[in-house]
Amino acid sequence: MTPRQETIDDLKRAGFKLKREGKHSIYWNPKTNQTIPVKRHDFNENDRRYILKEAGINK
Repeated sequence: MTPRQETIDDLKRAGFKLKREGKHSIYWNPKTNQTIPVKRHDFNENDRRYILKEAGINK
């Protein structure tokens, strides 16, 4: 599984839902009203760590 797909799976498990698609996939958590953009290209482990930290997900 790619780092991007693993990140999306972690976001979904944490309650985030896909809000819209564009240059980035935008995930939104209705409980916290937090929005997280997930880029489509050149996604790597550093991007994954940053997004999980911003979302408050400990891995």
